[in-house]
Amino acid sequence: MDFVYEALAQRVLFGPGRRRSIAAEVEQLGAQRVFLIADQAASWVGDEVAALLGGRVAQRWGEAIQHVPEELAARARGAVTDVGADLVVSIGGGSATGLAKAIAASHGLRIVAIPTTYAGSEQTTIYGVTGNRHKEVGKNPAVLPVTVIYDAELTVGLPAAVTGPSAFNALAHSVEALYAPGHNPVTTALALEAVRAIHRSLPVVMATPGDVDARGELLYGAYLSGMALGATAAAFHHKICHVLGGAFNLVHADAHSVVLPHAIAFNAPVLPGEMTRLAEALGVPGGDPAAALWDLAVASRVPTSLAALGLGRDDLAEAARRAAIEVANLPAPGNPRPCDEADLLALLQRAFDGTRPGGGS
Repeated sequence: MDFVYEALAQRVLFGPGRRRSIAAEVEQLGAQRVFLIADQAASWVGDEVAALLGGRVAQRWGEAIQHVPEELAARARGAVTDVGADLVVSIGGGSATGLAKAIAASHGLRIVAIPTTYAGSEQTTIYGVTGNRHKEVGKNPAVLPVTVIYDAELTVGLPAAVTGPSAFNALAHSVEALYAPGHNPVTTALALEAVRAIHRSLPVVMATPGDVDARGELLYGAYLSGMALGATAAAFHHKICHVLGGAFNLVHADAHSVVLPHAIAFNAPVLPGEMTRLAEALGVPGGDPAAALWDLAVASRVPTSLAALGLGRDDLAEAARRAAIEVANLPAPGNPRPCDEADLLALLQRAFDGTRPGGGS
């Protein structure tokens, strides 16, 4: 056995009610002027955190938009400069975390993240800003939050239409970490445990949204998925979703839930060992993991068709062209199965129609 694994330095607090530790964490970091980002859905948590931080809040910011538009990032960065902030606290989903990362990338400020969805962005050094229908994605150790507070109570109010796709976003991180550039035995162990946790908890959460224990297990799976992604790289499936979000403004998590089964079906023929372990983690030993992912999506009432997300059939050719460029630029060794624009167009057509990989319905 021969591999390299780089652990990312970060403090994690996990448990119901942990958000109330925020003042002690900020004090430990020695911060005096906090730039507090709380997206609209998390405004009540922002109120609570602002009260706990008191005079340390230099400015509160409530605007967060998916894919982090350049214009928004520029305004937020200007506000950070104006108030002389020395720490960013982000509360919300991937959009809030993404904005905090855009600030950290330009200003070098530390981040304390309090996720309220299962996005997993808080566990990676990956950040992105979108302009001119293109999502520019980079990696920078400075954008990794120094502290993350996971509090399952904050996810209880998530509507099913957000919970399911957000969980599939996390699932995509762990599934793709099985073969992404930089994968190794440690990331594989993290990824498979994440898949098991999400597979166990997501149906319970969808059936009983107020189950804090199930929400906690789902959040645990999302946390491990983020770790797996953070230690590897955004690969084949993620590149396709970045195109769908950046060029066509599809909701990031929804795109993940639609594309993931088809991306896995494409790569499965050249990854027999990885697919065997994935099938076991998904509760279908000896079965088809791509079909199992599609079935889980249907059972969880998440989108399974790009058409349902508002993409036009006439957009598929452009999406395939853009995705081919992104996939060609993957870090070595690239995607395990060679692909070209025609392959990606066929994949996107299946995702557009929402067909079950391997047949059946």
